[in-house]
Amino acid sequence: MTGVTGLLVAIAAAAGLGLFYLSQSSHVAATGYEIQDLQARVAELRAQQQQLILQVSHARSPSVIAEAAGELGLVPLSPNAVRFAPTSTDSPD
Repeated sequence: MTGVTGLLVAIAAAAGLGLFYLSQSSHVAATGYEIQDLQARVAELRAQQQQLILQVSHARSPSVIAEAAGELGLVPLSPNAVRFAPTSTDSPD
């Protein structure tokens, strides 16, 4: 009877090790898929960042600013409209 019991224990241990191996390998595969998804998301966000940088650069260009100002009815100031504070000619001792 010890031979049968030992055989059953060995089969149970092998089955347990097999289930543990399957559990670990499926976890590794799931982690791999998650990493791939995150890498794809990073690439997508970098592309979006590049698009936003391009849009900001375009919006900052003087021609686009002048066109938007014209659409809003803004006109340049006359040189007489701007006054600067006088500079101090006295130097501190």
